[in-house]
Order: sequence, then structure tokens, then C-alpha cells
Amino acid sequence: MRLGVLIHAETVEPQLWAPLARLLAERGEVSVVNAYGDWSSPDMAGWLPVLRRHRIQVRHQFRARATQDPALVAITMDAIELASAARLDELVLVGQVGSALPLIQRLSERGLVVVVAGLAATPLDIRGACSEFIDLRSLPSHGPPSAHGRHRA
Repeated sequence: MRLGVLIHAETVEPQLWAPLARLLAERGEVSVVNAYGDWSSPDMAGWLPVLRRHRIQVRHQFRARATQDPALVAITMDAIELASAARLDELVLVGQVGSALPLIQRLSERGLVVVVAGLAATPLDIRGACSEFIDLRSLPSHGPPSAHGRHRA
């Protein structure tokens, strides 16, 4: 099974990635892993060692105003492109993707399994629209490190 992972890195703590990476490696080959955010922000510094260790591709989006979310727009565009071209079996959206309901519905209509990995506060309509919801805080934080060679990011 081929998986693609799109991380809204501004909305999720970097230490939550390793347990999710272990879970995804058990499900199949993670062939695309992109992390979106304003990487010029000091708030993103905690992600830097995680990005390198797990070979996550950076997708930089400047945040011009606090009320805009250019990272989520970029995630939406890449998700549609991946659904069309990458031959994925599953697409995993990580972080707060509460306004991505139309995206999740469109991807599901195309036959793609859409998994949302987020926090307990994820809206019920998002949980209902996706194929599976993973509460990041419920994942075991212990265990062996994820297999670094299981994806081609």
C-alpha cells in the first residue's frame, strides 16, 4: 500500500510525528512526506531535527497575516495533484485541517482513502468525512524508532 502524508506543521507538535511515523510504516510504503508552514518563524525550530531525521520535504509558505492559512491552501493543492498523479492508496492529512472538509470530500469521491491524524479537538464533520481519524495523543510514544528507509520522500 502506498501512502502520502501532508503535515500542517504549524498546527502540530514535532514530537507527535515519530509515533505516527511508526504506525504509518506498519501500514505500507510512505512514498511522499511533505511538511507545510512558515519555516522562517522561530516557532518552527523544533521541527528541524525531525525533518532531517525522517527525510520530510519542506514546503515553505509565508504567513502574511494571522487570519490567513497559506499552508492549508498549499496542502489542498498538493493533495489534489497527488490524488491525480501519484497512484497513492491513502492520503494522510496531519494537524489541524478543520477547514479542509471540501478537500476530504473531493478526495473521497475520487476513491482515495483519506486519513486525518489530529488532536481530540478535531471537528466531528472532519472525523465523519475521512475514512479514518487518528488521535495523535493516543498513539504510544515509546517503541523502536521508525524505519527510516520505508519511504522515498
